[in-house]
Amino acid sequence: MNDKIRVRFIGREEYRSAMALCWRVFCEFESDIVGKDGMESFSRFINDDTLYTVFLNGGFPVIAAFDGDVMIGVAAVRSGPHLSLLFVEGCYQQMGVGTALLDYFREWLLQTRSWLKGPTLTVNASSVGKGFYRKLGFKDTGPLSVKDGIEYTPMELLLREQALSKKGYVS
Repeated sequence: MNDKIRVRFIGREEYRSAMALCWRVFCEFESDIVGKDGMESFSRFINDDTLYTVFLNGGFPVIAAFDGDVMIGVAAVRSGPHLSLLFVEGCYQQMGVGTALLDYFREWLLQTRSWLKGPTLTVNASSVGKGFYRKLGFKDTGPLSVKDGIEYTPMELLLREQALSKKGYVS
């Protein structure tokens, strides 16, 4: 990955830009798959004022990857922990940005959420993202499902096991 690319938590002034990036990438890669209901559902989610309030109060952590000053990727988690957003601009995909975002959250969760029992990170993976998540060690936990017009496969990652394997302790 480019040495200029940095990952960090976003500030309140960056929230709308982060959600706009998610919308752009969603439209580019998912719109043909999810249809009108899915588009409306996702738009409601990222534009929800209650979600923004939860973000402001620390209950919806959002991180972003930046190439210099340009936001190029976004990820967010909800309680559980559950990865509810992970989007990377098309021209930056396949360059390690998504992995860097996921690694940042994994480390943060392991450091700050040590009270979790056998911490796992869950995600509802779209058909577009499923291969990416599997490559990073996520396992399917249920069948293909549909909610609010969006198809997804529930998946989970065992955080400690994945952290150890990255350090060479688990095969």
